[in-house]
Amino acid sequence: MPKNNEKYIGKMFSNTDLKVLIVPLIIEQFLAITVGMSDTVMVSFAGEAAVSGVSLVDMVNNVIISLLAALATGGAVVISQFIGARRHEDACMAAAQLELMAFVVAVFISIFSIAFAHPLISVLFGNIDSEVFEASKRYLMITAISFPMLAIYNSGAAIYRSIGDSKTSMKVSILMNIINIVGNYIGVFILHL
Repeated sequence: MPKNNEKYIGKMFSNTDLKVLIVPLIIEQFLAITVGMSDTVMVSFAGEAAVSGVSLVDMVNNVIISLLAALATGGAVVISQFIGARRHEDACMAAAQLELMAFVVAVFISIFSIAFAHPLISVLFGNIDSEVFEASKRYLMITAISFPMLAIYNSGAAIYRSIGDSKTSMKVSILMNIINIVGNYIGVFILHL
């Protein structure tokens, strides 16, 4: 927020303030899209069944990602209200609770997804080719491992945005993309997963 508040009476943010917040958000969303694209491109070298498995499981992953993002957004609203009321200790407590709750929920979803991968794929996708089924199951189990880290990231990004710092979450998103691409390369070309 600007230091000279009188200049902005009747306005919440100046155009410059909005650009500082919005540009990193746009870049971060673009990077989120490229994560899925890079998964598909890398997996395309593993064959058609692998691409089909990734495509099917990505629908499930998108629902889980949306749930974790909704949890983070709800927490950010509470944190922002505390910050606006100048109740900084309460904001810190809410941030800690958000991180813990998101992590616990994500761990539960991960354990459930790994333990019940076979029946989940059967129920969600019915009678699919056995190669696609195995690829879907394997991809679900691999991606389920990342849910707790994703929950921590989503919560942390929401917390940083609630204090007006969208650049930090963008930088972390760039790092996540790099890790994802390297991990994809190792998984597909070296470990042949």
